[in-house]
Amino acid sequence: MFEQNSDQIAALQILSDELGFFEAIDAQHRAFHVTAGETLLVTFESGAKLWGPDVATALDASLLMIHADGPTWFRSPDLFDFVDDLTDEGFFDDFDTVLFAGAGMGAYGAGAFCVAAPGAEVLLMQPIATLERAKVPWEVRNRKAWSLRWGPRYSYAPRSVQAANRVTVISDPTETLDAMHASLFQDDHTTHLRIPHTGAHVLTMLHGMNLLPPICEAALSSNLTRHSFAKLWRARRNYRPYLNSLVKKLTKANRKSLLRHLSRHTLARKEVTSSAQELDLVSKALDKAKTVRAQSL
Repeated sequence: MFEQNSDQIAALQILSDELGFFEAIDAQHRAFHVTAGETLLVTFESGAKLWGPDVATALDASLLMIHADGPTWFRSPDLFDFVDDLTDEGFFDDFDTVLFAGAGMGAYGAGAFCVAAPGAEVLLMQPIATLERAKVPWEVRNRKAWSLRWGPRYSYAPRSVQAANRVTVISDPTETLDAMHASLFQDDHTTHLRIPHTGAHVLTMLHGMNLLPPICEAALSSNLTRHSFAKLWRARRNYRPYLNSLVKKLTKANRKSLLRHLSRHTLARKEVTSSAQELDLVSKALDKAKTVRAQSL
């Protein structure tokens, strides 16, 4: 269940109280911990769309989910103190393997806080390195977050991940700003996995293809390589939202030849050989392209 509501979050709180702990860290951050295995999945998430609980269940792993109410970017002194306490108490030492994981703002959180458990595995999907203006003056998004205090504790994710065992960064190289953030993670123990044309929906795409459990499982065992990921990423060939995103990009760029190839691929996957259907698909795509260009003039 990727989309969850407040009732389901409340149910997770009850489960945490029974099998681990729940803590309201401050007005905007909560921690949910469920003990279920010798491995620990630590996710940083926000809003009502949660993915960590389902992945932890699929992997029979324990879960620690840090949940933010809104775009806090996890810049909370109370949260810093909470994570410090976990480290001092040896919380992370109780597990054989620990994986810090997140996407977008959550990837920033996972990267910045993984230093609390040296030697942990780290999985960052569409990561943001920081929004500190001095370090990323080219970042023009998330303007409201510019005023947050970005240092010195748990601040710059590319520096924090230096304490990890292995870091995996999944990003879309065709999204300029996202690619620039991803490029800041350059230590020798970092592997970059590129998934072009997913745009701002990296997590949604991976979830829709049912790839999050196998990706996290491979990351936990340090076996998430370019080769193993390439096999998983083949699922995009039959995933309609991904194909639709390609169509939108090609129509906007008026790439007629590539649109034709894509339509043939799509029809072949459907075991449809009608040239009339192919021409109809391409014609509709080109009509959309004309509309997009006309609106941009």
